[in-house]
Amino acid sequence: MNDKKQHKMKNILIILTALFFSIQASADGPSEGQLAPDFEITQLDGTQFKLSDYKGKQSVYLVFWNTWCTFCMKKIPKLKAIQANLADDIKIIAVNTTNKDSVIESKNFQQYFKITYPLAFDHGKKVTDMYGVWGTPTEFIIDINGIIQYRDGVPDKVENYLGKWNSIEESYSKIFKVYLNIVKTFINHVNQTS
Repeated sequence: MNDKKQHKMKNILIILTALFFSIQASADGPSEGQLAPDFEITQLDGTQFKLSDYKGKQSVYLVFWNTWCTFCMKKIPKLKAIQANLADDIKIIAVNTTNKDSVIESKNFQQYFKITYPLAFDHGKKVTDMYGVWGTPTEFIIDINGIIQYRDGVPDKVENYLGKWNSIEESYSKIFKVYLNIVKTFINHVNQTS
């Protein structure tokens, strides 16, 4: 392949890459099949939670909530049961979006409902915004590979899915797979015409 064709191919790949990442960035937040954005947050007990610490170890159930959210309160028994019975298989982190809430209200909420799973307060709404959360509860199941398996609509019996969620495999987001197919097709086309 001559230098002119290589330069043209390089420019087109740069444009495709920029387009891919701009599409990813313009989405309302990460969705199913995408790599979950990594974050670190301080839990109400003072310990740190970092999502990437669980990659390769266990799946994560990430739920965004508020103290005044009635639907969030309805999720508490399910989350407590998962924490009691499946903590070795799936890590729960419940992040308060800080919308109309305070740390004190969150701690009182935790005590009142006898919540046993980890809670965190999202100071500055960094994680909430990163995940495109605008309503609560918003739930994510992130598998052992760091890929989002569910954005809301989490199955009632998570134990039936843990085998799949905790299987290590080479996994890419659906959009990334489409991007790779476009690049491969383009490279094949360039190679055939040269």
